Amino acid sequence: MPDERSPIPDDDIEAEARAMLRETIERSDWYPTLRREERELLIQQDVDRHWHLMIDEARRRLLQGIRQSRGG
Repeated sequence: MPDERSPIPDDDIEAEARAMLRETIERSDWYPTLRREERELLIQQDVDRHWHLMIDEARRRLLQGIRQSRGG
């Protein structure tokens, strides 16, 4: 459900925040010595634990996309 600051549903914000965090972790090459499967598991655990840290940035990104699609 959207909050008063954003016309974007919470589920969309969470999905964007998770995707942004995953992308950040993968680009940073965390856990470089682990096998791919182990690394993926740890990255998913990190995303599950810390996605909320990206909420504000995810909301901004989604709002910017809405504004651009409306031509404003």
